[in-house]
Amino acid sequence: MRCRALAGLILATVLIAVGSSVTRSHTPIASRWNYNEHLYPIFRDNCGNCHREGGIAPMSLVTYQEAYPWAQSIREEVLGLRMPPWRAEDGFGDFSNGHALSAQEMDMILEWSSGGYPQGPRDLQPEQILKSTEWALGVPDVELVMDETFSIASDVNDVVRYFVLPTSLDRTSLLVGADIMPGASAVVRDVAIYVDSSGTARRLDALDDEAGFGVNTDFPTSAPVALWSPGQQQVLQESVAHSLAAGSDIVARIHYKKTWITEGESFADTTTVGLYFSGEPAATLASVQVDSPAVTANLSLEFSYPIEQALDIVALLPEVSIAAKDVQIIGITPTGEEYPLLFLREPGTAWPTRYWLDAPISLPAGSSIHVNAVLYPGAGRNADDSLLGGDANAPIRLVLDYVPSSPVAN
Repeated sequence: MRCRALAGLILATVLIAVGSSVTRSHTPIASRWNYNEHLYPIFRDNCGNCHREGGIAPMSLVTYQEAYPWAQSIREEVLGLRMPPWRAEDGFGDFSNGHALSAQEMDMILEWSSGGYPQGPRDLQPEQILKSTEWALGVPDVELVMDETFSIASDVNDVVRYFVLPTSLDRTSLLVGADIMPGASAVVRDVAIYVDSSGTARRLDALDDEAGFGVNTDFPTSAPVALWSPGQQQVLQESVAHSLAAGSDIVARIHYKKTWITEGESFADTTTVGLYFSGEPAATLASVQVDSPAVTANLSLEFSYPIEQALDIVALLPEVSIAAKDVQIIGITPTGEEYPLLFLREPGTAWPTRYWLDAPISLPAGSSIHVNAVLYPGAGRNADDSLLGGDANAPIRLVLDYVPSSPVAN
């Protein structure tokens, strides 16, 4: 009897301990927001293009069962302002293609992720998000398809490739937008689109036995006319356009990158580029590239670019290949008036973005563009291939897209 009583006491003690452990490991439901009603629309609209089955991200967030195991990681990424990948500081310049989370959306995510991450009504099952087969900007005026499939071998995890897409245009056209329909959406990380009328890209393509050609110092020689990343909002311009001469080629620079989910798999890609033209007269966009000094021994990197003729700045394309805390870009008039253009937090080359201003910033002759970067101690360069030409040693490069009232100095 005494043994049975002792065994019963031990069993009761174990059950109490297990129950206590389970109770301690369970997060009480304290969130006013649940996934099905409140979080799913946020994830769908801001994350669903990447974080879905077959998307470029390593996990899906568009079902409750897939999202809740990542609740703490989601919280950390949102608190660190790393996701969605929009680096521009809100209020320092206004942009038509911004896609940062609103304060309310951030609060809802943070409360849900720390408040027990409830699922919500089971009869409100979110719809599955599939790879889109429709163009976000509407049906393009011209669709250009890679003429040869590119194969990404199972042992290749990260590669950049350029593909020449002849336009066969018989007259100069005004390009107001571009979009991408990736073939292998699980590995197409980003795409830059160039206009080449020199034949350089065709020559490099002919020298390469595989589809397209690899990274080469002869290309590009100028900035891309469009950039694409999954989830990044594409923009159709209304009053400005890039001039696309008759017979020009479109060159698509595709960055293929696998995640830990897709490593070891092989892929075949045939991506399509959609072009949008303007039938109305539009101001022709021009670009100028500003390169920073090549070497810095300090914790800051400052440089300026003088503007000799009046111009209207329409967009900015920064490329920061050094570890920086932040980068500030302002326009300064001859009278000392300052125009905030762009402020980047933790910039890098992982998600190339052209920041389209809501409204052009007019700067008179004699103004300057001033760039100030705060660097991390011992900041080093990354090894990513540049989207731009120019000085290969410059740790910061900036492309200004503008409409001149008269030519701007280079």
